[in-house]
Amino acid sequence: MVVIVTGILMHLYGEAIKGEERQRAVANEIIRLHVVANSDSEQDQKLKLQVKETIVTYLRGEMKDAQTVAEARQAIRENLSEIEEIANEKMQKEGFDYQAKASLGVCYFPVKQYGDMTFPAGDYEALRVSLGKGSGKNWWCVMYPTLCFVDATYQVVPDSSKEKLKQTLTQEEYDSLLDGGEEVTYSFRILEWLKNIV
Repeated sequence: MVVIVTGILMHLYGEAIKGEERQRAVANEIIRLHVVANSDSEQDQKLKLQVKETIVTYLRGEMKDAQTVAEARQAIRENLSEIEEIANEKMQKEGFDYQAKASLGVCYFPVKQYGDMTFPAGDYEALRVSLGKGSGKNWWCVMYPTLCFVDATYQVVPDSSKEKLKQTLTQEEYDSLLDGGEEVTYSFRILEWLKNIV
């Protein structure tokens, strides 16, 4: 019985490790956007979404020629001060006087679904825009390739964005994004559980 249980645990651990490796491979090819509200007040949360729309629209123009994650990263780095400026302008226009801070770095993200694609939990490079105190609920999306939805009603991932992912990921890695959130969450939980008992 112990041998059977051990065998099952080893199999589950192996599958979970594969899932973690797929997450890292995906993370190497995307840049996410993370906008953090000043607070959880209704006004600050509404403003967060307005600022997000402004940033996404601006960056789509600045990153339209980016063919690789490295080119997208460079475009974001070169525009950090402009991102802060357009965020501040939008906030001032809406009657708020606190400031935005933009940075590019690594952040942890939970499992997240974008249209028909599900991204596993883990560390991802992200453009982080913190509004004011930055202590409110956040909003995130994939900035490169563009999976951000300005209009949240129609959350359909553009075929051009899928194609960019398909070109840079293995077929298995790409297919894992289309498998759905249950398998991604399940693998992540198994790995966390096994790490805690080992």
